[in-house]
Amino acid sequence: MGEHDLFGFISQYDRLEIDMEKISEAKVYKFFAVISFVIGYFYLKHVLINDFFEGNYIGHEYIKWHVPFFAVLFIAFTEGFAYLMGNTYAKLKEAGRSVIEPAILIGCIIIQSVAACIYGLHDDWWFYQFCIWHFTIVYYVLSRMGVLVAGRSGIFFPLDAFRGMVVIPFSNIILRAQKLFARTSHTSVRSKVKKQIAKTDIGIIIVSVIIALLVCGYAFSQLIGVSETFAALGDGITNFMVNIISIDTISDFVYSFFDDFFWYFLFSIPVGCWLYGLVAGSLGMKKDSVTDEKLEKESYHRLPSYSAYIIIGSVCVLYAIFFVSAFVDMMSGSIAATAPQASREAVGSFWQLIRVVGLNMAIMFASCFFSKEALWVERGTRILATVLFVFALCFALLAAWNLVGVYIAVYGITPRRILSSWVVVNVIAWCILILIRLYKKIPAAQIGILFAAVTFSLTVCGNF
Repeated sequence: MGEHDLFGFISQYDRLEIDMEKISEAKVYKFFAVISFVIGYFYLKHVLINDFFEGNYIGHEYIKWHVPFFAVLFIAFTEGFAYLMGNTYAKLKEAGRSVIEPAILIGCIIIQSVAACIYGLHDDWWFYQFCIWHFTIVYYVLSRMGVLVAGRSGIFFPLDAFRGMVVIPFSNIILRAQKLFARTSHTSVRSKVKKQIAKTDIGIIIVSVIIALLVCGYAFSQLIGVSETFAALGDGITNFMVNIISIDTISDFVYSFFDDFFWYFLFSIPVGCWLYGLVAGSLGMKKDSVTDEKLEKESYHRLPSYSAYIIIGSVCVLYAIFFVSAFVDMMSGSIAATAPQASREAVGSFWQLIRVVGLNMAIMFASCFFSKEALWVERGTRILATVLFVFALCFALLAAWNLVGVYIAVYGITPRRILSSWVVVNVIAWCILILIRLYKKIPAAQIGILFAAVTFSLTVCGNF
């Protein structure tokens, strides 16, 4: 064999290995496409309709295992799919993705699912609990597949949420059908021979079964006259077979099939396509992430530092005037004297907190994108940002006092007030994280998002 022939053989062998890898990937996609039918059917019938839509989970009425079972099933589906496609945790770590984040989100999903199983969905905010449970699962898939925009949770959280809930699953809604019915172009002589042998074997098996039935039937007809016990056994088998193929049995089966299974299965097809599109679509996406260095090189970083002085300085002056006014009100005795008045102030301060802190977060978010340098780079803007979030922290503490120290102390605990307390606690934590980030480089956004997920999962475990 010449050198040219040798290199030609090696190149053909390499192409064969590539084709076999493609065939292997195709088999993995097809296998999990079939599994997704089961997951979609179970979710639609047992979780979405029987449990949530019929209200069985609201108000602690029933304790069922459907929700935690689906959570474990879907996590196993996602982990198995990723592992067989080579997207292991080691590969995530090599690519600079967070490997702790998917593990934390798995824990949150399990805790929320078990809490829903034991206590049901809490009154007054069952819809929020329902939506957050679903979103935690979606966000876990994005984190596990390593397709978060920044490679981990961060300031692109709203964009990640939109991609996970809308863009990825709906853009891959027909991916399951494509993978399920896809045919590989590589067909070797050996595979053709195997297929031919398989067809021959099937024909031999069918003929052999028919001959065996005829022989056994003749022997059976002769032996029933020899043994009464054998004859009684034959009568029992005959009656059993007659009952199975009777008209009533067949009609009951057909009625049950179309009344229960068929319609659930039919409507679960798009649900399974959505779930498969989310997992498989995330798995097939490019793993490019937006790093801090890439973000700083973008052309939209145009605002100079004096724009931050103008905007943040004006807001801080307004906050200072507000707190001076609040102090004057307190010294003059213009505070809540009755429980209803305290209730109104608590509710008002809570929404003030949401708006004010949301405004401050928007300022910080905009500075990361549009300022030439982030607020924590220059000494002056860092001090100004510190003052801004000290004010935000004061708003959060004031709202926490009005909500917990006044409102809940007077009227007691309800599910809605507990949810409001969870929001206040998270806002306080986010303000503290941002203050730390101004002076030390930490993944503040990632910590804040995971803190919210963990604390919410623990909050729903309460029996209230």
